[in-house]
Amino acid sequence: MNTSARLALAIPLALALAACGDTTEVDDRVVETDDVEAPVDVTLPKVDVEYPEVPLDARSTVEYAGTYELHNRDGQIDRITLGDDGTYTWIAPDGTEDTGEFTWGEDNSRILITRDGETNAFAVAEGVLYRLPEESAPLAGERSEETTWRRSHPTPTDGTQADGNQADRPGE
Repeated sequence: MNTSARLALAIPLALALAACGDTTEVDDRVVETDDVEAPVDVTLPKVDVEYPEVPLDARSTVEYAGTYELHNRDGQIDRITLGDDGTYTWIAPDGTEDTGEFTWGEDNSRILITRDGETNAFAVAEGVLYRLPEESAPLAGERSEETTWRRSHPTPTDGTQADGNQADRPGE
């Protein structure tokens, strides 16, 4: 076979092989910097959460007036402000505000707030309100952060903070 015949067969084969090997170049260089640290496994210390006891007659033994917050798992916050005159303001995470009067249960250790036709019962303890599953639920029992409203600091009972400045409130 002569040289030109060999080239005539070799060139199409070479082009066919080149077309089959369709590849993309990858930059496999490694760049090291001093700014990047390897991840560190951090074990946080266990923090004991306090759940104050609900006293007998909380109405006369606990300073209940103030603002309480419930931090939901998704980062949203509900707020209830109780006045020592029997009024409340409940601010939902979406900014919806309800106001009205709360009543004390017969045991004077729980308050009842009727909101949207539903009665919400809370046991009152120093610095916290415990949401109860129902109005007649026992005051003692298991506690969880999902049902514990904690007093916020400072406690704006009249719209004024401890430093004398007006508290920032939605709608003001």
